[in-house]
Amino acid sequence: MEGMAVIGVLIVLTLVGSIFFKSYIEKKRIERARKLVDLHDDLRRMQNAMGTIPEIYMDTPTKIFIIKRLMQLIDQVEEVGNESDSLNNLRQELEARLEKALAAKDDSVKRLSQWSKINHPDAAHEVKNLCKFLHGQIISSVKGGLIPRAHGSRVVKNLKMMMHRIALDLNFNLANAALKSGKLRPALGKLRVAKGLVIKSPIKQHLNSQKAQIEKLIESTERRLSQQRKEQASTSVNKLASGVDKMEEEEAWDNKKNIYDSE
Repeated sequence: MEGMAVIGVLIVLTLVGSIFFKSYIEKKRIERARKLVDLHDDLRRMQNAMGTIPEIYMDTPTKIFIIKRLMQLIDQVEEVGNESDSLNNLRQELEARLEKALAAKDDSVKRLSQWSKINHPDAAHEVKNLCKFLHGQIISSVKGGLIPRAHGSRVVKNLKMMMHRIALDLNFNLANAALKSGKLRPALGKLRVAKGLVIKSPIKQHLNSQKAQIEKLIESTERRLSQQRKEQASTSVNKLASGVDKMEEEEAWDNKKNIYDSE
């Protein structure tokens, strides 16, 4: 009787243990799946950052960080999930890019003297969001030992430069689009905003070319607006004079008509 009781207890314990083990395995499977989703999301956004952020914003330390982080993410994805040909091919491509980036010379002066092609608020918003994402990635990468703190600080400094350039380039490109459409007043407003951004920029010493272009466009736009105002004033005077002449003609005709009617 006692033996049967012991066997019953063992069976119950086995069942309970089995349930707990299955629950543990399921919990681990869910955690693994979530981690894999997060890694793939980070990998996708890092690739998007590399392809979307304008080249003129990307200095060498930023490029090196993005490439190293992408390679790390590929390793983590393959560790949690499975290897794939596409990830292996991407890693080989990144290794070649990293080698090229490490050998590249600083070209900040040349890069920063150019305008980016950010010409729509939605594009500017996307680049801003990617900059914020990269900032978070830098913090975790420095803490994880992927890059030294000094490297991370240089990338953060470059991200701040990006945030200033996004607004500057967007306003300049919108102003040019307005000028091509003949919308002089909106264009002048955007140009003045762009000039203010250059003056307040922490990298204004590298933006002399942009400042000169903006000032030249402001001057020419103000001349065109002044000419428009003169032409509009002249047209208004001519219309007024024409209206007075017509009124005088109508008055003379009425006088003649009254004379004939009185006869």
